Amino acid sequence: MGAFDGKGMVIEGLRFLGPKDALASLQEGAVLVDLRTDDLVEMKAFRVPEAIHIPHRELPDLVSELPTLRPLILADTAGVFTKDAAHLLLDLGFSDVACLNGGMLAWDQEGLPLDPNLAAQTPSFRAGIRRALRNG
Repeated sequence: MGAFDGKGMVIEGLRFLGPKDALASLQEGAVLVDLRTDDLVEMKAFRVPEAIHIPHRELPDLVSELPTLRPLILADTAGVFTKDAAHLLLDLGFSDVACLNGGMLAWDQEGLPLDPNLAAQTPSFRAGIRRALRNG
């Protein structure tokens, strides 16, 4: 039984959660994977218990940074990149993966928690990953 069973909808084998179902799952221990570009995350971020920011173009190279035993909710600005990212993760053996239907736009429209300035609050996870990639 998966962490997202009974929530959202399944389309072509992928689970899509509305913002409120996603927030409930995040509060129950899922991890949000924010696939937006750095500049978009710095302007407005999801305020959730746990999030990892990996831009969608970098996901194939940084997939090892994701927890394998935790449910993952993939999010971007409008839901454009989450489908491909979900297929990638499922193909790599991740079992509990869902997409935030409508992305940040839907989250914001629902009035769910936001951090308007992520840069002041987030540890330098991304900076450390980039340094490691540059240094080989």
